[in-house]
Amino acid sequence: MVKILEGVVSMDYLRRQSLRNKLKIAFLAVIVISVLMTGGLSYYISAAILERNALNLTQDTVARSAQIVDEKLNKLMLIMMTFMISQPFYDMLRDVVSQDAGRYYTHLSDLDNVFSQAKIAEPLIHSIYVSTPIGEFYPSSMNRNRAHAFEDTLLYARIEQENRNQWVEGHEDMLFSGNERVISLILQPIFDTPVSGVYIIVNIREEGFRKLVQGNAGEEATSFLLNSAGETVYPAREQLVRQAVDTGHLGRQVKRLEGSQPFVLDGETYLLNYARLDIADWTMTTIRPRSVVLKDLAYVKWLIVAVAAVVFTVTLLISGAFARYLLRPLQGLLKVMKRVETNDLTARFESGSSDELGQVGFRFNRMLEQIVRLIDEVTEAQTHKRTAEIKALSAQMDPHFLYNTLNTIYWKLKLKQIEPSQQMVLSLSRLFQLGLNNGREMTTLAKELEHVRQYLELQLSCYEGLFTYEIHVHQPKLSTLWLPRILLQPLTENSILHGFRDMKSGGRLDIEIDGNEERWTLVVRDNGHGMDEEQVEAMLLSESKKGYAVSNLIQRLQLYYGDTAEFRVDSAPARGTTITISLPLKGEYVHESA
Repeated sequence: MVKILEGVVSMDYLRRQSLRNKLKIAFLAVIVISVLMTGGLSYYISAAILERNALNLTQDTVARSAQIVDEKLNKLMLIMMTFMISQPFYDMLRDVVSQDAGRYYTHLSDLDNVFSQAKIAEPLIHSIYVSTPIGEFYPSSMNRNRAHAFEDTLLYARIEQENRNQWVEGHEDMLFSGNERVISLILQPIFDTPVSGVYIIVNIREEGFRKLVQGNAGEEATSFLLNSAGETVYPAREQLVRQAVDTGHLGRQVKRLEGSQPFVLDGETYLLNYARLDIADWTMTTIRPRSVVLKDLAYVKWLIVAVAAVVFTVTLLISGAFARYLLRPLQGLLKVMKRVETNDLTARFESGSSDELGQVGFRFNRMLEQIVRLIDEVTEAQTHKRTAEIKALSAQMDPHFLYNTLNTIYWKLKLKQIEPSQQMVLSLSRLFQLGLNNGREMTTLAKELEHVRQYLELQLSCYEGLFTYEIHVHQPKLSTLWLPRILLQPLTENSILHGFRDMKSGGRLDIEIDGNEERWTLVVRDNGHGMDEEQVEAMLLSESKKGYAVSNLIQRLQLYYGDTAEFRVDSAPARGTTITISLPLKGEYVHESA
């Protein structure tokens, strides 16, 4: 009854108003209803989108964190694989197989350097311990805890339980003094024949590993690792993590590869994201309060309310003159947009007003600045990408060459040619060391010549009697010049594989280095089959998928020296081939420290 009376009073009020006021009231009612409906719908759509995007972003962060931890553990595994194929470790295993403990201290000394190299390669490594039937081996810098035999430790119990490579959760180190908390990797050796009773233990610092896990989680998230039993890999310091683990809810989720689930604890909802690691049977887990993830929704809600209030006020006070005043900055912005439409990215919107149109102009200016910056970044990224591709190409090693070298070493060992085999192994190791050059692109001429010399010595061992070679540096001071690494080896490789093809002997390869006050040259000359003009052109233009293509070598020279680098090929059938590289003594190219 009361509502009916209120409706009658309202109708009477409208009847008493003038047409102008009625139109104003109707206009305001339509605007307000439209704004409220649009705002409400926008709020719910924005809320759904923001929640979905926040969940996806959180899951992406967890997956990326898991990938980072995986890469760190995989790097550690690779370091230990390198350790197990080192010569000192191989010699020690050979004595273990023969049960010869006479050279124990020799092995202990030889392995100490390998231990140090592994710890330098990965600072997270706390200690390395090797248990064998002929004795135990560990770094000389570590103090062995003699109160605990290896067989009495948790690690040995895990080996007895599961005879395989495995990761062991955080625990106090019982092998060495200090009782430092570590996470251990148990490995079994790689050897030609089965070896029993040999175990490699790698201890990494639990605190450093904890920082690695938490460092990629973000400020508002708590990250930790769970094992297959739903327990933390290392003791959790956060009360929230301990409570979540104690509920047993997390143990049911770690069986899945990845995902996200709501998690209610003490009446508050948390977002649980997880992703499995590939290298270990662990799960990267992150807990974030749901209220924190969706905190921007409150801002969106009040923003919509504010917009509705502003629209209502503006609609109430609007007039023709005011409309023209409001449209003036919009017309200015339209002119700026037309200039941008003609590719004039220097155009900027100028307005002394800070209202919505002024903010639009400000954001438009920022958008233009971001477009210009993105264009510059794309250009720079293309340059970096090209540099990365060149580095990737220069880091490759011809598998055929490696296969032939290893095959030759194998047969020389079968024929009891121990000393030549050892020399080939040293040459191959030195070749890799000089080629990698500690990851630096530039090297000295002396190192480059040493690199190609090791390569030629290996080829001589693989193709005995096929060719001879000589290297001449006419000016010794040129040995200190900088140049991109691995320039000469692709040229000598072409001479051996193509120039001396089908030859049994008599091949000759000469490398000459000379220069004057302005330029210096590298010359590679062979007496092989030679090439006609079509073959030379094909060699210069083709891209090889294996080894170092000559065309890629030319691109590298252009990258570092530009047009100042010269590359010439002088060849004819049955006359051999001469390749000359001429470089400036003073040019703008990358200088790296030795």
